[in-house]
Amino acid sequence: MTWNLIFALLLGIIFFSFILASINSHLLRGSYVWQYNKPHFYLSQRIYMRFEFLIMRLLLALSKMWIIRNSRFLQLFIVKSLTTLIQSEVYTLDECLKIIDSLYKEYPNAYVGIRICPCRQARELYDKNLPNITDLTFVYSKTPGVKKHVQFTKYISINQAKKLLIKFDNDGLIHTMFGNCGNVIDGAFSLAICNCNRDACIPLNVGLDLNLNKMLYAKPHNLAIIDQDKCKGAENCGKCLEVCGFEARIIDKSNGKIKIINEKCYGCALCAHHCPEGANTIKFLPENKVIFYQNLFKDIREKYLLKEK
Repeated sequence: MTWNLIFALLLGIIFFSFILASINSHLLRGSYVWQYNKPHFYLSQRIYMRFEFLIMRLLLALSKMWIIRNSRFLQLFIVKSLTTLIQSEVYTLDECLKIIDSLYKEYPNAYVGIRICPCRQARELYDKNLPNITDLTFVYSKTPGVKKHVQFTKYISINQAKKLLIKFDNDGLIHTMFGNCGNVIDGAFSLAICNCNRDACIPLNVGLDLNLNKMLYAKPHNLAIIDQDKCKGAENCGKCLEVCGFEARIIDKSNGKIKIINEKCYGCALCAHHCPEGANTIKFLPENKVIFYQNLFKDIREKYLLKEK
């Protein structure tokens, strides 16, 4: 009886996720509804941000259930439902800073909020050494007083946000743009940058555990490259092994140096920023589709971003 109840509950959750994803796909992506200047957008955003940690907790719980772990169909079904709601893409620190600078050239009155990481909140996993308040969201709207519709831990300046991004990078956090956001519509936008710790991040860990990262994350537009002549090897250094959150590195047994598994690399550039020998560099892959950087923010990308690539 217990297993029947669990299975029924699971099917109900999956069905609810499917319905929610379908509604979201139909409404939020429809030009007649997805207007950032409309009050209902801020209401839905406020509700989502308030309960996002519960969604992360549910994802983690589902990933541990026997029936999910042994059914690729259910895994793909759940991930497809979630990715209809939430898009995600990994960016380097330099790219994040350029995007923020570009946005604020066009929208100097935009504001930024910072809040606690929903994955840490879902796990109740708080670190004494690493930052826990790492979720940055940038919002601009022509509607007066929109701040009261969105809940954040704290409002900060753009310069404070950039300094935090640099600090997060030094702490080895992966910069990931999450959310059904990034469009500039009717002179308004919303953009979220999650700075993910690999031990706490639920999408990252579920993706690694069930081999679903290719569905949870957009196709990488950067790729790490190692200069074998400069690499000191795992025994004498190994810093890139420590900071790689996607488990995209292995030790070459023939010489003890580090090799990259290209299929697992998402080009976050933490290896390049933390390598003391300068052996790691990042190659831009223009042929790969990028969600936010190249395909969205179309009114500013040619002016500020693409010409620099």
